[in-house]
Amino acid sequence: MNASINNKLNLFQQFYKRGFFHLLSANIFIQLVSFASQLFVADLLAPADMGRIKIIQTYLSIFSIVAGMGFNTSVLKLCSEERSFDDKKKIFQSAVLLTILSTLSLYFIIIILNAFGVLSTDTIIQTLIPLGLFPIVTNSLFMVFVAYFQATKKIKLISNLTVLNKLIAIIAIISFTCWLGIKGYYLAYNLSFILMLFISVMVCGSIFSPKTFSRKDLSPFSTLWKYAKTSMFANLLSEISAYIDIILLSFFVKDMQQIGYYSFALTITVILRLFPGTVQQIASPYFSSLANQKDQFTSAFKKYNKLLYIGVTISLLAALVIVPPLTHWIFKSKYDQSMVYFPMLAIGWSLRQLTQLQSGAIFGLGKIEYNAYVSLISLCFNIIVISISVYFLGLLGAAYSSILNDFVFTVSSRYFYKKAQSEM
Repeated sequence: MNASINNKLNLFQQFYKRGFFHLLSANIFIQLVSFASQLFVADLLAPADMGRIKIIQTYLSIFSIVAGMGFNTSVLKLCSEERSFDDKKKIFQSAVLLTILSTLSLYFIIIILNAFGVLSTDTIIQTLIPLGLFPIVTNSLFMVFVAYFQATKKIKLISNLTVLNKLIAIIAIISFTCWLGIKGYYLAYNLSFILMLFISVMVCGSIFSPKTFSRKDLSPFSTLWKYAKTSMFANLLSEISAYIDIILLSFFVKDMQQIGYYSFALTITVILRLFPGTVQQIASPYFSSLANQKDQFTSAFKKYNKLLYIGVTISLLAALVIVPPLTHWIFKSKYDQSMVYFPMLAIGWSLRQLTQLQSGAIFGLGKIEYNAYVSLISLCFNIIVISISVYFLGLLGAAYSSILNDFVFTVSSRYFYKKAQSEM
């Protein structure tokens, strides 16, 4: 008994030293404030506008992966390894330059596609896309900075930047949405990322110089692309499989108000991703550093994974009990229809969160292609199941199918994690 207690105390001490509780407290704070602001925005806007925001956010999530080309993941992987400061600096600088080139190129392609109505037939969405998808550039660049800070284990810096970013965004979003409506929402969203990029550059200091963006800074491209190409493919498939329901609904369902109710329920599930995301942020760099030490790697995975399962279970049970009555009380029945979808979506997303460490461990072992296989299996399965479910049951079918889809995703991830571990 005493040995067990000592092991648990040692585990929590390790988490503390690595900045877990600092980052978790920061994430809890920003998610609570962010969640409150989303509720405020939802109260200001019509359900149809909430549906439009979710559709644009889905496009943003998917296109950001293509635009960033996985260079942030390469930075996280390569700068987590035992390298000199100069090597890490060179890798980081190259990733920044390459991300600027790739994101701007894709953004202009999107603007052209949008002009021809390829992305949506909704005229309001078409009007909002140039502003709503500009974070493809700014957010992708910010993610490269975050990856570098994460790789160099500057966890407190990450949490401070994240808190500052969210606070600025939330204050601006509430103010601008009150003033300009849904257009103000996206104007504020863009301003927050631009400001955070400026702050990130200032924090990096000497890493950037007038010669930073010279041609020679592209020299580590082949090293970056080795991990970036597979990671981009894996993340793209993962993001599409996670939000394929919204993409399909935007084409199959014409009632934007009903999509809005579904989107609001999906938005609330963000609270279920808080704890798992924090665990994954802390663990990924350590998995990379232990990639050649099988015993230590396995021990670290078991410790973090046990904490992950406990956190996911408690979060789900609390959400199922608290969220429906709280939503009814806050919005006075405005979003009661959203609660029809919430329990299924909450269970599905909780199952998906159980893969956070498995995906991070696979990444740390350099078997990034395995994450791509998991996402590909999930995407193919999701398209078939969601299409059939929506055809017969409408939006409710999409919600029910999320449980089965995310279960398949979790099982597939577990299989490939075991495979990667056996190959150490």
